[in-house]
Amino acid sequence: MIKSSIAIVLFAILILSFFFSSKIENALGLSVNHFPNQVSSEDFISPYFVEYIDVGQGNSTFVILPDGKTILIDGGNVPYGKTVCDKIRSKGVDAIDYLIATHADADHIGGLLNVLDEFEVKNIFRPFQIAGSGTTAETFVPIEQEDLAEFYYFMIQETNNKSKISRVSSGVYNSFIEKIYSETYTAQGEVMQSAVCVFYDGLIISGDDYSLDFFAPEKRTEMYNLKLYSNTYGFATVGYGANDSNGNSAILLLEVLGDKYLFTGDAPCSSGSSSASKHYEELDFVENLTEDEKLLLSNVSVYLVGHHGSKYSSSEKLLSLIKPKFSVISVGKDNSYGHPSVEALSRLESVKTDDDYLLLTSSYGTITFGNVSGKVVYTLENFDEKEKLVISWILLGSVCYCFAAYLIFSIKPRRKNQI
Repeated sequence: MIKSSIAIVLFAILILSFFFSSKIENALGLSVNHFPNQVSSEDFISPYFVEYIDVGQGNSTFVILPDGKTILIDGGNVPYGKTVCDKIRSKGVDAIDYLIATHADADHIGGLLNVLDEFEVKNIFRPFQIAGSGTTAETFVPIEQEDLAEFYYFMIQETNNKSKISRVSSGVYNSFIEKIYSETYTAQGEVMQSAVCVFYDGLIISGDDYSLDFFAPEKRTEMYNLKLYSNTYGFATVGYGANDSNGNSAILLLEVLGDKYLFTGDAPCSSGSSSASKHYEELDFVENLTEDEKLLLSNVSVYLVGHHGSKYSSSEKLLSLIKPKFSVISVGKDNSYGHPSVEALSRLESVKTDDDYLLLTSSYGTITFGNVSGKVVYTLENFDEKEKLVISWILLGSVCYCFAAYLIFSIKPRRKNQI
């Protein structure tokens, strides 16, 4: 009798687990609604892809546009170059139309060295940061391959001030500059020199159903047209000190089929300094926007959180303007910087619109966004909550079924007492 009762209970659990799993998950706090905008890779059929590649403590984003053109924004540190190349090749891509190095830090451009070796790149966008050697303004000398060397010396003569021109002495950045000015690609059987441009506020790349708008850094002056002094397109941009690499970050908005993706590099909103006269790129960007630009930047679909979640980026002013539906933090697990910071996380939470508003590459690996049936959705490389829960309920039901069957078939009929 006891075994029969247990078998009945187990069969009841089996039925409940299959037909009422969603309600049980809600009751246990395991509901898949914690990831309401996630789809499986099989269901992820989108006219475009924006892939935030897991490169540890660094940034790299690969984009395939509706017309098939490609954008690579940053490449992580040098050891992640192969990872980035493998991700690009996995999409069947053999050339890159637009490569953007948001600023000179190695955790953003290191992997691009490998990319430039492995792929043909047609258009390259670099920061207004001079590559060279020397630890001080007096000893600094641009490297031979630095196409902006002549303009650098011209600016020194004109302004008599080196402190506002960003100088970078790192071997990684020097190698990057060397490679971009020797990069070529093949078009209609002819070898072409890749175009190199310094990005600036007002630069726009556009095509069918998409546009890429740069909002920072600002031009110094229209007079500083780099093409007059070099083979590089663009303009000299405002800097925040010779050694402030982050303050030269590109701030850009990709709008594709009406969906908006914002990138701010490592642009800071503060440094912890009490100086009232100090300026910061992120705040200058927000405060100098026109009304039309504010409208364009409102209700961002996905925000790649500035500076890996540092407390010195992602200000309240920025977040209250863009109100992102999703925020992605590209960050290394247990990194020594303490990213993402409690302060940045608190500010992001204050503008959240859904349970899955925040996604970290350190938790989920590469995160890919797109548009499925008119809705911005994503897939996660290392985690599929829905699949995991479905499997768990199937396992629970199967275990109950097997145990119930064992009990039923092991029950022996009671014998009548013999006289």
